[in-house]
Amino acid sequence: MAVKEAVSVRDNEPVIDDSPLIEPIGFTPVQVSSNRARLFLSKRALVVAACLLLSLLALTYLVIARSLIFETVPNNAKVNIDGFALPLGDGHLVLPGNYSYTISADGYLSKSGEVEVGSDGHSRHAVTLDKLPGHLQVETDPPVPVKIIINGGEVPNTNGLVENIRPGSLRVTILSDRYLPYTQVIKVEGLDNTHRLQAKLRPAWANIRISSNPPGATVTSNGKTLGTTPLNTELVQGDRVVSISLPEHKTVDVPIAVTAGVDQALPTVNLGPADGLLRVVSIPEGASVTVDGEFRGHTPLELELSSGEAHRLRFFKEGYASVVHTIDLSAGMERDLSVNLNAVYGRVFVTSVPTDAEVYIDGQYAGKSGQSFNLPTKSHKIEVRKNGYQAFDTRVIPSDKLEQTVRAVLLTKEQARWQQVPASYQHGANGTMKLMRPNAVFTMGSSRREQGRRANEVMRQVALNRPFYIGATEVTNREFRRFKRMHTSRHVNGVSLDNDNLPVVNVSWADAALFCNWLSEREGLNPVYLTERGKIVGFDSAADGYRLPTEAEWAWLARYDKGTMRKYPWGNELPIGANSGNYADSHAAKLVPAVLRTYSDRYAATAPVGSYSPNPLGIYDLGGNVSEWIHDLYTIGTGLSSRLEENPIGPQDGDYHVIRGSSWRHSGLTELRLSYRDYGEAPRNDIGFRVARWIN
Repeated sequence: MAVKEAVSVRDNEPVIDDSPLIEPIGFTPVQVSSNRARLFLSKRALVVAACLLLSLLALTYLVIARSLIFETVPNNAKVNIDGFALPLGDGHLVLPGNYSYTISADGYLSKSGEVEVGSDGHSRHAVTLDKLPGHLQVETDPPVPVKIIINGGEVPNTNGLVENIRPGSLRVTILSDRYLPYTQVIKVEGLDNTHRLQAKLRPAWANIRISSNPPGATVTSNGKTLGTTPLNTELVQGDRVVSISLPEHKTVDVPIAVTAGVDQALPTVNLGPADGLLRVVSIPEGASVTVDGEFRGHTPLELELSSGEAHRLRFFKEGYASVVHTIDLSAGMERDLSVNLNAVYGRVFVTSVPTDAEVYIDGQYAGKSGQSFNLPTKSHKIEVRKNGYQAFDTRVIPSDKLEQTVRAVLLTKEQARWQQVPASYQHGANGTMKLMRPNAVFTMGSSRREQGRRANEVMRQVALNRPFYIGATEVTNREFRRFKRMHTSRHVNGVSLDNDNLPVVNVSWADAALFCNWLSEREGLNPVYLTERGKIVGFDSAADGYRLPTEAEWAWLARYDKGTMRKYPWGNELPIGANSGNYADSHAAKLVPAVLRTYSDRYAATAPVGSYSPNPLGIYDLGGNVSEWIHDLYTIGTGLSSRLEENPIGPQDGDYHVIRGSSWRHSGLTELRLSYRDYGEAPRNDIGFRVARWIN
């Protein structure tokens, strides 16, 4: 509605009404929208919704997230984790998964790595950081250049600063010229900090006073000139040598033991006149030189000779006449001397067997044997050669006063080879072995007409030429007990067979063969007898080890006498010769049924080996004492074959082995003969053995 304004009305004036007219206004109905839609789109609604969403997300994160805690040394280290990690107390809250981390602290080396956080529990990790190296600053009083030794090793330094030292306790030694070493144990903290070490150094020298007569001499030490006498100088402690020299005088070296801080005044050094210098040469060179009887060397040579006196020089060389000179040199004088030596000759006559051999002197052909050679009187090598013979050589020094003779006996190569083979030696059980080199054709066995002959003594033609070693005596109890320590040869009716030097008995053939194998192995030789499970199953005839003698060897050894074959151990005739051997004599009457009533050997049973005279080949007891096991298996020939058997060794297979020789139990004509054969395998108290070896 319009409002009508009030207007004042004056009297008698007409009233004018200026109020606007009230007019109707057009009406349009308002379009009312939904309140629910207007509320959803409002800012307040959006904020609330966002807060609710964030709260939900946060709640979900808190439910799913796991704590990741690092326990660090040092405990104030900073922990950086790549990815979203919510700090929480001593650790971080993270979702399950893999995370990279870096841990750092001042003064420590940073450490990085990766950890895995699972969904089934919290994750806790311990990490220790390594300290950064420390530094050492050495400050000395007085300030001098130094060497720094840490824990025994020198380390580089710059003005006393040693950088990058591992933390810990260190032994530091400071060295400087002319000062005593300074040592201290320090502890370096590290953490990039610098440890300062102040060292007060003590002088390592002493004042030394040196004087000489005459004065004015130059004093040097280690090539450095210190001054002239009289002189006060500083020397570093230790064993020092100073040289004091003056023209035309001898230089004197003075040793000084210098102690730091202890001053010394040396006694006055007297300088004598200088030596003279003599340079000597000779024709030819290499002459020996003596001065006043003292050997000084070989020419060419420089000799220092004391001045002011005469010296006797002698020059000599093998094959030349000696020369003597007398020399007197003044102080500091130098002189040259040349000496000519005259050759001296002697005659040597060379002869040879066989004649017409070639003679070589000092490696050069000189002519044929059977003539004299004029040679310088020095040592010469003389060699005599001839085709098919071993060369002969010797050394000789000719004499100018008489002719010498060299007689060369040339050996064939075979003879020379045998010269290298010893004639005897001691085997490993201490028995003596003798060398035999047979070259014989002889008849083994005996004629059917020979009195006392047995049927097994079939005659065989044998050639024996294979060299061998044979035991000079039978093996003793002492020797056998080195193989079998507990062996006993026992006794006969109270008479002992077991003393050390008696021949071993009560051994089987196999025992004897195994002893041979043991002896071979002891000396590094190839065993002859082949064994399986400790039993003999054959033999190796090419082996170089010990064995029992073959029957042919035993027969030749026992019977050979200057080209003929003996019938008995003492010869070819009865009665028994005195000291012929150990048989069943009157001393054995209580032990055996039959004895030799007219013979005495001084023993009832066995006798010590070597008690009687040896046979012509130097072998003992091949008749008497004990019978002996033989290498060969026992066989009996037919007597119909005239085939010559060369070095027979018997078959590989058989039941019994040959036994040869009589024993202390025998007195009958059959057994005393050297052709007597027996056989067996088992031990007996009158059977022993000796050892043999082939030479290959």
